[in-house]
Amino acid sequence: WLLFTITVIIVIYIMVKISLNDKVSKLKEKSKAKNTQDKYQGDWLKFTDYCKNKYNCSPLDVDDLDSAYALTANYMDWLHEDPEAKILKGSSNIPGREKLNNNPYSSSAYKASTIQRILASITYKYRVNGFQFDRKNPNISETISAIVRDEKNNKSGQARELLKKDIEKIIDKIPNDNEDFRNIRDRALILIGFYSFCRRSELLGMKYEHLNFEDEGVQVLIPFSKTDQKGEGRMIYLPKIGDNYCPVKALKDWLEVALIDNGPLFYKINKANNIEKYILNNKNQKISLTDTSFVLILKKRAIDAGLDNCDKISGHSLRIGSITQARMNGVPTHEIMAQSGHKTTQMIDRYTKLSNIKETSAAKKI
Repeated sequence: WLLFTITVIIVIYIMVKISLNDKVSKLKEKSKAKNTQDKYQGDWLKFTDYCKNKYNCSPLDVDDLDSAYALTANYMDWLHEDPEAKILKGSSNIPGREKLNNNPYSSSAYKASTIQRILASITYKYRVNGFQFDRKNPNISETISAIVRDEKNNKSGQARELLKKDIEKIIDKIPNDNEDFRNIRDRALILIGFYSFCRRSELLGMKYEHLNFEDEGVQVLIPFSKTDQKGEGRMIYLPKIGDNYCPVKALKDWLEVALIDNGPLFYKINKANNIEKYILNNKNQKISLTDTSFVLILKKRAIDAGLDNCDKISGHSLRIGSITQARMNGVPTHEIMAQSGHKTTQMIDRYTKLSNIKETSAAKKI
């Protein structure tokens, strides 16, 4: 009996469960790029509010994984189907960054790709908090598949690409009134976005410290990206172009008028457009453009230029357009990938598939 008691005590001791402390959990989150951390945190806070409003609980209060899967699947469906979910678009729940939704393009439901990104955020947050969350669980995967299928049934195609001819029309329609700082900023923002081949997050994350001016152009360091979470970085090049669409000239004009010599390149400008050029936060720091602000600027400038299908313009339109234009101009794929930061040719092919179909259609040759 004594031996049995000792054995039980040893087994109980061995089976003690040790959980990660808060400090280690926070360190794990810091392994992600700052922009990724912000996205994950914002998505998680919105998910938490949904759980409180619909089920009067926190997502971490569930008893088991099946409940976590059901809660997440219900949220995915709510984002896709419920009109109330649209108010989340263009808003933020992050403390200190709260704002009301003033996005006029939020009349449409969340895209399937955005919901999948939100799922990645929720999966990560659950795992950091000790849940063995599997995003391939049938309740989750089947819900996502249904959302993707429903989106495909309702519309075809991808974000509208902005080709070089579109960029030229947009730039031509931006007023030459350099007293309005928005005009100077938007020229630089759009031309650099197009010629850099960068993702939206990479463009908005560019800092003055990342620039290296040369006689023939500007080298720009991209320290982090979606496919480079460890921060190995890549160098891209913006060439000087001898016309009105030169990204280097546009950048220099903006740096000069904005008096930028450190930090992020692109800021919000207040409505007064004088005395205080920029909107400041409570730490007296200039506030960088958000993803939503960038898309609104791009759509507004495209509408002003009289482009069609402006409702399909997204933050990805410049990147898709530059990659498509490069393919149409015969630029080798490996050179495109070096500039865009893609690791495989799969996405390059996907971006340019529709344009290639239009250019190479056999129906044109009969």
